Amino acid sequence: MHENALMKLAELYDAGLFSPAFYKRKLPGREMLLDYERFVTLPFTYKQELRDTSAFERTVCRPEDVYGIFSSSGTTGDRTFYIFSKKDKLVHEEFIKAFYTELEVMPWDLGGVMIPVDTGVIGHTMMWQFTTMGAGYINCPEPSPENIIRLISELPITIVASRPTVLSALAQREDWTRAAQESSVKKLLVGGGLLSPERRSLLEYVWGAQCYNMFGMSEVFGPIAGECKYKDGQHYPDQYLLIEIIDPETKLPVVPGRKGVAVYTTLWDKGFPLIRYWTGDIMRLDPTPCRCKSAMPRLWVYGRLADCTMRDGDYVFPEEQDFCPKECL
Repeated sequence: MHENALMKLAELYDAGLFSPAFYKRKLPGREMLLDYERFVTLPFTYKQELRDTSAFERTVCRPEDVYGIFSSSGTTGDRTFYIFSKKDKLVHEEFIKAFYTELEVMPWDLGGVMIPVDTGVIGHTMMWQFTTMGAGYINCPEPSPENIIRLISELPITIVASRPTVLSALAQREDWTRAAQESSVKKLLVGGGLLSPERRSLLEYVWGAQCYNMFGMSEVFGPIAGECKYKDGQHYPDQYLLIEIIDPETKLPVVPGRKGVAVYTTLWDKGFPLIRYWTGDIMRLDPTPCRCKSAMPRLWVYGRLADCTMRDGDYVFPEEQDFCPKECL
């Protein structure tokens, strides 16, 4: 796997993708791509470095190559701008088809995007996921329970995309839950927050719909990984992403199958490439075959390094104690 990824990076290096000064500091020479032992000595890239540089300091895109400029504040911090190229949009469509074909998202579906839509990445990519599959969509840019209920009551929305916390708000009142259960919504595609087993159970009860977990990040786009119908980990296209799992203490790759910090390197001519981008997300990879027979490997996201404690040599997160009312089980 590493050999193929490094070959792609070498091709991108030869094509001049890493010519901006920002990347020359990260990747000083092609010889660092000759083998994985040298590659892992490259420095990590951190979010603050993206905040400290402008979007155009991290790209070789010409104005005519730009699809859009989007932003994110991330979990904390100042808003950061990212350039997405027209090639990025095509790659995003490949990601989407890999996930949503399996979940049978169809052209006759009507999607509801229940999330604020400004210049942020998540709202736009949620809209793109429906248009990529040939489906229509409607935005709910102020997704209060009342606004959500009005849309699902008046329109034949079959799939809802949102954050898990937004959709679980309808559990607060019986009439809101009844409206969700009586709607035409059959699938929930949730991202932008941890989906614990307890919250998934709550959402599936409240909505009377199947709930699928999607994982994305603004620095790439969303989603970059998604569940199949078996809900047993999230698949990701490894031909486009090299994901390393790093021990936060030693800063070296962990034993395969162990948890660690996810570090990303993008493997296409991206509008703004990522080289060993340290996310702080605790993740585990699994290359074994899934029951759906997809060739894509799987990942599990557990939470942020800053939010966990160590117990018996493992990471424990407050979200793992998520509450679910007994009546939803």
